[in-house]
Amino acid sequence: MIDIAAQLVPKTMWNAPNNSTELWTRIVLALLVGIALFVGLLNAPIQLRKPIIFTVTFVSGLFYVLFWLYPAPINRQPSDGPRNTFEALSFWISDSQGVIADLTNIIASFLIGLGIYSLMRVHIGKIKKQQRDWEFSVVLVSSMVLMVIFGYVDFYMRLQPGNSKMAGSGYVGWTFWQFGKDLLFNGLLQNMDAGMFSIVAFYILSAAYRAFRARSIEATILLLTALVVMLSLMGLVEFYWAQGVDAMHLSNNFKLDNIARWLRGNFQTPAIRGIDFGVGIGLLAMGLRLWLNLDKTGSDA
Repeated sequence: MIDIAAQLVPKTMWNAPNNSTELWTRIVLALLVGIALFVGLLNAPIQLRKPIIFTVTFVSGLFYVLFWLYPAPINRQPSDGPRNTFEALSFWISDSQGVIADLTNIIASFLIGLGIYSLMRVHIGKIKKQQRDWEFSVVLVSSMVLMVIFGYVDFYMRLQPGNSKMAGSGYVGWTFWQFGKDLLFNGLLQNMDAGMFSIVAFYILSAAYRAFRARSIEATILLLTALVVMLSLMGLVEFYWAQGVDAMHLSNNFKLDNIARWLRGNFQTPAIRGIDFGVGIGLLAMGLRLWLNLDKTGSDA
């Protein structure tokens, strides 16, 4: 069944039969080309770095522009082939998208590695020189190393045959490495994250207090609106408010839940959609500036 499924994959410039000479040839050629490009970029003259970056950025952005805007093949079968240049480009874009996405993930992994290297270099240097607050650098470096070690050992052990029970609930089959990872991640990291965001909540409350102070008509409207929405979420208040509305034989529109629903549907949701629309336009403008190399901030080197 696996071999039949593998044969159904369309033959493209990016794939080849498993364990074939063609596949290994492509792997070796890709490796050699990658090394050559890496060495060439390292030794490129300073005046050529900006054109190289602009060219790579433009070509990469152009591919995804074509991927979203160029007509894609519909109901394509593995045996289908392009009938003209128009369809050939459509097939190539469709076949290349997964490869380009994987290449993007690989580059992102290298960037994460570069960030880890930079972080370790700075803090290890700080520890060696015993600069101010170097003790915190010790905690950071040791925590990072321990999390990586326990995480990878736990991941490797769970992949071994017979260790499938580790993925379930409970502590069945757990060893020192699983308990250590659980202590570092669930016992320390997540609790510290929760504690940090709990502290941030006080700053949010302080900002909300300053924003809701009735110093103007707009602030008063904001305060009353927020008050109605918050009271509608309190079951006891909402219940007695509804009882009072029914006792005075008023319309159900005066009940807190209906008022809050009207505020959310006619003011809150349209405002959020407007904000999202404006953010989308801003992201589009930023993307075009980066794609077309219109952003002149920073160094020319």
